[in-house]
Amino acid sequence: MKIFEPDTGDFGYARVSSDEQSKGHSIETQVERLRLAGCTRIYTDVESAFKRGVTRPEFEEMLRFILSGAAKGRKLVVCDLDRLARNEATAFLLFDQLDDSDVGLLSLDQPYLDLCNPDGRVMAGHSVLQARAYSARLSKRVKQGHQRHRDKNLPYFAPFGYRKRDDKFELDTEPFLCLLDDRSEWSRAQIGRWLIETFSKEESLRGTLKTFNSTFGIYSHAIKGKGNRQPRGKMHFGAASLTTWYNNPILRGHIAYGRGGQQRLRHQHLWDIRYDTHPEHRLMSEGEYKTIVDALTYNAKHKGWKAPKYVHPVSGLVYCAACKGLCFLLSYKLRTDPSNIKFSYQCKNWRTRSCDQKQTVKALKIEDFIVERLCSRAEEIATIAATSIDAVELPEILELRRQLMALDSAGNHPAIERAKAELRLQIKQLEKQSEKQELIERTDRALLLSVFSEHDYWRQLQPEEKKRIYRGLVDRVYIRGGQIEGIELKV
Repeated sequence: MKIFEPDTGDFGYARVSSDEQSKGHSIETQVERLRLAGCTRIYTDVESAFKRGVTRPEFEEMLRFILSGAAKGRKLVVCDLDRLARNEATAFLLFDQLDDSDVGLLSLDQPYLDLCNPDGRVMAGHSVLQARAYSARLSKRVKQGHQRHRDKNLPYFAPFGYRKRDDKFELDTEPFLCLLDDRSEWSRAQIGRWLIETFSKEESLRGTLKTFNSTFGIYSHAIKGKGNRQPRGKMHFGAASLTTWYNNPILRGHIAYGRGGQQRLRHQHLWDIRYDTHPEHRLMSEGEYKTIVDALTYNAKHKGWKAPKYVHPVSGLVYCAACKGLCFLLSYKLRTDPSNIKFSYQCKNWRTRSCDQKQTVKALKIEDFIVERLCSRAEEIATIAATSIDAVELPEILELRRQLMALDSAGNHPAIERAKAELRLQIKQLEKQSEKQELIERTDRALLLSVFSEHDYWRQLQPEEKKRIYRGLVDRVYIRGGQIEGIELKV
């Protein structure tokens, strides 16, 4: 959100979708127009206004500002009405909220729209419906364009080691980096070939990544979240991305369509592969690919070359607070008593040198910490259970009900009726999800109270029983620098 002092005039909203942004439709242009129109406060989003389930943080912040009454007597300014919404339910609700809050609406590209009279409201509604129809037509044209693209066997994005030229994939042999040790220059294609040959020697992803990071000096954080996406072509690999890269048919001279989303590896039988589209630019042979796949399959099946003989109750719950990577269980023997085996946890990314958290934390210390927090939580829930609390509907359901009430007073237009039916379906689905979640939470709370109400009861449980209970009640435990930093519970 941009605020221009003094913050007493009109306020504006600007939005572009990620697709529009990639095509050069900069949001800065809208912001500049709104500022010149006299806006002292501007909200901006880079999100779709058409897809379901998409959250626009700045739009929600603007709604809170309007409903708080602080915007009374002021005017909301947009460059075009479709910047606000391309969904009639959202648009009609916003119109009512602006009217109830005594806030005007001005579209710089549609100055004739006036929501203060019925005719203006109808024209605004038609404008929103036209924007939605435009989005639907655009989506259809995009799908048709993708189909024509496939019919001609044209490439999309080039994986690491490749580039596109004259609608064909070719090896990227341009200098990419220079090693400080020997001043040798490497291209992306050379690094790709090096990754294939190194895996043939190491026969494991972990060993390959460790050598890769040590050789090329890579240091990275595997932080979750949409804003952490790596730009295409950047030399950054983890175990999952390297596995996907090895399985990419482009490396063997083919093109595969339909690899997006969840079809990366789990649904290889659904890939639309066009064979030998660039045979002279293969990075690996079919024989090398089979060797790599066999090693990956064996390692996944046997958990590496040596399967662990013991699974600790909190395995899979301990994460590194620095890189958010999963921590592995290590075992060690005491010098004074070799028969006494102890366990500790260490960040898995330290093994590939992509994280600097080398310090370990004793497994018993982590388990004691979990038990202490669960016992404390059991006492809190027992106290809360003694007080009767009325059930409250989710804010999402209340918001949908408000939208439905607004549409009920908007007339009987077919588009409005479709929007109302859609809202009722969403409310029903959310109610079912809420009931299911409440049942799960009640079950988890009952388990917590039955096991951890007495501090010593859990000590009588077997490791398998502890594992089941911990996984049901604990989401994550974070460690950093040899210490436990925090815990996230499910109850």
